[in-house]
Amino acid sequence: MLEYQLRGDVPPNRTLYMALDNPKSLPVEQLQHIPNLQVAFDSDDEGNAAARVVKELLPQSKRLKCKADDWNQQLIDYLKQKKQQLRQEQDLSL
Repeated sequence: MLEYQLRGDVPPNRTLYMALDNPKSLPVEQLQHIPNLQVAFDSDDEGNAAARVVKELLPQSKRLKCKADDWNQQLIDYLKQKKQQLRQEQDLSL
């Protein structure tokens, strides 16, 4: 956001990760000009409701859905999978 404030526009190639507790705290004015906007919420009722609010505020947004019950669990599952792959690769190299 600092770069946006200094430049006055969206940098050509940047990734922005933002965590919010409420969709109403989104900086909509800055985000409405970003054409490729991906958002992620848990797959529960609260996450679905928040996704609907963000879609209304930022129609160009695309929701990423997690495969697990929530994003924390998906990250834990991913870490376990990567560790298992690493162990298998190490076993093969022995």
